[in-house]
Amino acid sequence: MIRMKKNNILAQKIKRITESIISLPTLPTVVSKMIELVDNPKTSANSLARLIATDQALTARILKLANSAYYGFPREISTVNMAIVVLGFNTVKEMGLSLSVFEAFKDSGHDKRFDSTQFWRHSIGCGAAARLIARRTNYQFIGEAFVAGLLHDIGKAILNQYMHAEFMNILHAVSEDGASLDDAENAAVGATHAQIGGWLAEKWNLPKIIVDCISHHHAPWKAAIDPALVAIVGVSDYLCHACGIGNSGPEQTVQVDDRIWEIFKAKSMALDQSDLQELQTEFLLEFDKTESMMSFMHEE
Repeated sequence: MIRMKKNNILAQKIKRITESIISLPTLPTVVSKMIELVDNPKTSANSLARLIATDQALTARILKLANSAYYGFPREISTVNMAIVVLGFNTVKEMGLSLSVFEAFKDSGHDKRFDSTQFWRHSIGCGAAARLIARRTNYQFIGEAFVAGLLHDIGKAILNQYMHAEFMNILHAVSEDGASLDDAENAAVGATHAQIGGWLAEKWNLPKIIVDCISHHHAPWKAAIDPALVAIVGVSDYLCHACGIGNSGPEQTVQVDDRIWEIFKAKSMALDQSDLQELQTEFLLEFDKTESMMSFMHEE
C-alpha cells in the first residue's frame, strides 16, 4: 500500500513536469532554421543573411556587435552579409540561440537562493570555457561546445520559472539539509534538472549530441553519443566555479572526476589535470571577450 502511494505521488509529479514541458516556449523559427544552416557546410553567408534579415531584433543586434569596438572594423558595417563575414558563422549562431534562451527564460521572481543574473553569467561562462577547451584539444564541433556549455543547466531555469515553489524547496534541501542535488530534485519533482533540460532540447529540435550532453552533464561517462563533448562541459563547469564566474545555485563543490580525464585520454585529446591552472588563466581572458559580446543581449 505504501509503495503504491509513493508510485502515485511520483506519477503525479511526472505528469506535472510533462504538462510544464508542453507549455514551454518553442525555439523561434528563424533561430531554429539558422542553426540548421550554420551546421550545414554548404551554407553561404548570403543564404544565412537572407534568413536573419527576416528578424529585425536579431538583425539589429548582429549589426551592433559587428560595429562594436571589440571587432574594430575600420568602416561601418551596414549589411547583415558583411556582419556575418566579420563575426563568423558560429558567433552568429551563438548570439541567435543565446538571445532566444534569455528571452524565453526571463526572471520570474527574485530569491536570494537563486540569482538569475548570476545563473546566466555562469551559463555564458561555461559556453566560453567549452569553446576554449574545444579549440585547445582540436575537438571537431567547436560551435556545439559553446551551445552545450551555455545550455547544460537549462533545466534549472525551467524549474525556477515553471515550478518555482518546488525549485526553492530543492535549493533549501541542498543548502540547508545537505541533500545531494539529484536526490533533492527527484524527491521534489520526480526528475533531475539534467533530464528536464534534455527534454527541452528535444522539444527545440537541437542536435542529438546537445540533448545527450545536457542530459548527462553530471556523468559524461554515461553519454551515448559523444562523451568527449560532455567531458568538455564538465571541465568548463569546474573552471567557472574555480574562477568565481556566476552562480548556478547552491550545490556541492564541483570537482573534475577522474573518469573525465580517462575520456580525454581515450579520445587522444591532450588535456589532463596538470593543465587546469593554465586553463583558468586562458579562460578568464576568453570570458572577458565573451562577456563583452553577450552584453548586447540585454540591450533593447
